[in-house]
Amino acid sequence: MSGSQVIGFLFCQRHQLAKQTIRYTPHAWVVPTPDCYEHQSASGLVLKQQFHQYILDTYLRSRNLDVVHVHTHFGDEPPTFSPIDDRHEAEYARFLAFCYRQKPRLISGVFNESLEKSEFRLWDRKGIEHQQISFCNSWFAPINTTTVPEETESIFTRQQVFGTAVQQQLGQLKVALIGCGGIGAVFAEQLARLGVKNWILVDPDRLETTNLNRMPAATHKMVDQRWQKTNYVKWLIKKVYTIGSHVQALPLSVEDEEAKRTIATADLIVVATDNHRSRQVAQELALEYARPLVCLGTHIEIKPDRDSRPRLYCRVTVPPLGGNWCLMCGNMINLQQAALESAPTEITDLAAKAGYIDGIDAPAVYWLNSICASQGVGIIHGMVSGFFDLDAGLDWIYDFANLNWLKTDTSHLHSSDCYFCADDISHLSDGRYKPPRSAQVSPPQEKIAFSSDVMEQTNAANSFVV
Repeated sequence: MSGSQVIGFLFCQRHQLAKQTIRYTPHAWVVPTPDCYEHQSASGLVLKQQFHQYILDTYLRSRNLDVVHVHTHFGDEPPTFSPIDDRHEAEYARFLAFCYRQKPRLISGVFNESLEKSEFRLWDRKGIEHQQISFCNSWFAPINTTTVPEETESIFTRQQVFGTAVQQQLGQLKVALIGCGGIGAVFAEQLARLGVKNWILVDPDRLETTNLNRMPAATHKMVDQRWQKTNYVKWLIKKVYTIGSHVQALPLSVEDEEAKRTIATADLIVVATDNHRSRQVAQELALEYARPLVCLGTHIEIKPDRDSRPRLYCRVTVPPLGGNWCLMCGNMINLQQAALESAPTEITDLAAKAGYIDGIDAPAVYWLNSICASQGVGIIHGMVSGFFDLDAGLDWIYDFANLNWLKTDTSHLHSSDCYFCADDISHLSDGRYKPPRSAQVSPPQEKIAFSSDVMEQTNAANSFVV
């Protein structure tokens, strides 16, 4: 209806990024069409009570989600909240906190008619106070603007083409690296040289002689002194930054509770290990704390037949933030192998005798590890710079023998019964009540648009940050 106001609902999961920073990740966007309103005009809006109650019950009864309620004002001037908005939204905030066990918070937003300008605010549960919030179209927390930005360090002079803000974001980014072996070490050194100074390193192993051909600058003396791999990678990073970096070296299993708590404080999780259990834990942590996850790995297979080509692959995978598909969906986690890897020694011995575990380390070479690590660093640079759109995730495989980059169609990776990322709400209709056919659920876009299609709920990377 031209000239009329419209309403939209975003149902979002809340994640604490820092002490005073919260990310709201959208899980569903419900857009009512004209037949869902009792009244719709330029002066006001009233939804049909049955429809309104249905969407709230569908997304709030069994889910720990907050509500983002957006509406439009007539005209193209920058919108402001009216006294009527203040009164109704205060009542709505109290209603949500009173009627639903999880006491969802209300975020309200107002757009102008062209949907190009907006204002958002977060209400307390009593409907008394509210605070302004910003919209962040990024997988990472916004740059801390309370500190005075330093001039670009001289070592990054030739990176200035990407912008001062990008370099500042890299300098503030905290990366948790799970696995400090052949791929992880090369990755850490390269990302540090790009500008990342804050690190959490997790690996329980020590340097061995068999590592020396794949670990940059590692020495026999380090092996003889039984260096922890985490301390070795910390040493690599500190060679780049003699001052100004912060590196936590945790020589622990990723299953250790201290390691998990520390990883949860990172902005980005990177897993570069050769076992399924560590990838499983990394995926669980990424989903639980809504952290971006990057998975790095290589595969080498050479058959005895001399005429056959060797199979040499590296793979970089970035599941979408908040779910929709994951490492399990991409066949990078085998739960049977993960269970065996974490089982007591007597169980793994029996499994090895039965042929379930071969006990041989996977083949690896430095140059293939370097290709994988470099590609991972490049993707992270793209994530920070904004020149990669990763809302749907990314899964790239490099087939070296055929000199070919293979890009997985990630739309085929989603599985409705996935152990990790399956959602318990896949449709608006659940059999109890059929909403009007024109009710829509659409994925959030950079600029909110109201499409005519009926779509299932989706997850997106766009987030509201308080």
